[in-house]
Amino acid sequence: MNLITEELGLANKFMVEEVTFGSHTLAKLTKQNVAIVEAMIMNDSDYIKSSKKDAGPDNKSNYKGSAAFWFTKLKEMISDKTAEGYSYYKTIKRTIEAVDRENSTHLNADRCGREEIARRIYNFGKDKLIECLKNPEHGDLELFHAIEKKTSAEVRARYNPSFASKFCHYACFYLFEGTEYQDNYSIYDSILRKNLPMYLEYYGIDKKKYDLSKYEEYRKEIDEIRYSADELISRNGFDHLIWYYHKGRM
Repeated sequence: MNLITEELGLANKFMVEEVTFGSHTLAKLTKQNVAIVEAMIMNDSDYIKSSKKDAGPDNKSNYKGSAAFWFTKLKEMISDKTAEGYSYYKTIKRTIEAVDRENSTHLNADRCGREEIARRIYNFGKDKLIECLKNPEHGDLELFHAIEKKTSAEVRARYNPSFASKFCHYACFYLFEGTEYQDNYSIYDSILRKNLPMYLEYYGIDKKKYDLSKYEEYRKEIDEIRYSADELISRNGFDHLIWYYHKGRM
């Protein structure tokens, strides 16, 4: 057999399994598909550093440090351990900058977003921050709404719901690794919002039941889809699978 033919044949074993629904092709919601996408993300040069906890700042390359690195430092701060060389506020600020860079959420398009949101999170205090992350419904998603609310910029003031969801998501992912709280927040993303109606329809869920412009309802919608699937996958896995599968098909 031709070597190229053999290799391409083997590659088919690692493709995302699909389902056809009317004129649409969807990713099947399975742990196997999530694992395939996670492996692709971990080997993608655009994202390869973001999950590395030891990828700290490097002045030679002007690299500012990964979100994983900064959340690890934040975890040390919250645990009352010494994160050498960093203050609690500075660590929050660097964490925000890393999430913003890696997710292209453009917080500083208004020239004050990063600083203002860092101050909001800092003002929560450590105990309340942890409470809101462990219990998203605390104060009706108080942390999410505090982060997403409109900035005070005189020009280009903006709301930041996508960033708010991503900060909360990755905070839980790294601060509560291996616990029941790690998967508390879904990522609020334009690619997911565009494609969720197809999954709702596929699983027989009323598309008019939820308002996707509201994060509270968006999160509930994702959970209803997850629990309607043949195999339960995590919110994190769902986010990555739908985002990675559909981003190249838009």
